[in-house]
Amino acid sequence: MKKSLLLTALLATLCTISTSAQWQTRLGVNALLLPLRTLEISGEFKKQPWYSLTVNTGYVHQSGYKGIGGVKLDDMIDDRSSSGWFGKAGGRLYLLSFTGHEPAVNAFLGAQFIAASYHQSGIQQRNSYENGTMVSSFSEVNSRGFMAGGALTGGLVFKLSKRFQLDTGVQYSFVPRRDEYVGYIGFNYQPGFGVTNRGGRSLKSLQGLLVLSYLL
Repeated sequence: MKKSLLLTALLATLCTISTSAQWQTRLGVNALLLPLRTLEISGEFKKQPWYSLTVNTGYVHQSGYKGIGGVKLDDMIDDRSSSGWFGKAGGRLYLLSFTGHEPAVNAFLGAQFIAASYHQSGIQQRNSYENGTMVSSFSEVNSRGFMAGGALTGGLVFKLSKRFQLDTGVQYSFVPRRDEYVGYIGFNYQPGFGVTNRGGRSLKSLQGLLVLSYLL
């Protein structure tokens, strides 16, 4: 949590510096993640129409999200909860602005570095047989850790007014493979990365973008 506060303070400092240096500064919130008990604040700093620098920070608070569509997992884990802070830093290219023009609807491609901590907990059910009768026992399981990786982003930007903008798109991220998560790794919600999926030597994750931002 302290690291998340430091990242938020850094974001505020960058906003102040960029404003004084005549960079356009936008602050926004990814509304798509709010139902998942996730607050992600985004900062975008632009000096030329065709590129920008991005910094994001946020926190997941005891989210019970299990994956796309709320899939019921047969992993014998109930009352799943995920929490953790995360930070992202990277940039964007605006594909329709290389000539200096900023259309009302634009397309972007981006890349980011992501660092995050996580704390997962749940209640695990174990079944055994005693004298031919199945007996169930329950115990609490926990997992904590730190993860870092890269991400690619892409989508569309809609100018709603002189100051308001709506970003839509997807984030595709990847981290070195690990197996210490609570429950089935194929549907695991991780702070900053999204929903994980198995994939060879690394884990792939997806997260949606629906960011409403304001030009300071």
